[in-house]
Amino acid sequence: MNEKKTKKLSIKETVWYLISAFFGLAGLVFLVVGIVGEHLPVLASENGILLSEKAWLTNWSPLGYRYWGIILILAATLLAVICLTLFAREGDRDVERAARRAQRLGIAPQDENKPE
Repeated sequence: MNEKKTKKLSIKETVWYLISAFFGLAGLVFLVVGIVGEHLPVLASENGILLSEKAWLTNWSPLGYRYWGIILILAATLLAVICLTLFAREGDRDVERAARRAQRLGIAPQDENKPE
């Protein structure tokens, strides 16, 4: 049988991916709420979404739900890309370290792509 080796995610890596996913999900919710609030077929004085946007969001920011949704999605994407880059580099370092150790000990390195 050809068994593939799977790498387990570390706790730190999982936590960072979950934080990124949370920001992405919050951004998606804000974006959808903003779009729904703009297109609800009710009077502006009866639109609860636009009223809530004016009540609490515009007190500290001139941006609405849609813009904050876009900002959060972009932040989540940036955080995920940074995490992927850092953890991939860490994995490459581990592979290189194992290859150097095998070479130093005179052991043939185990190639994952080589069929047995």
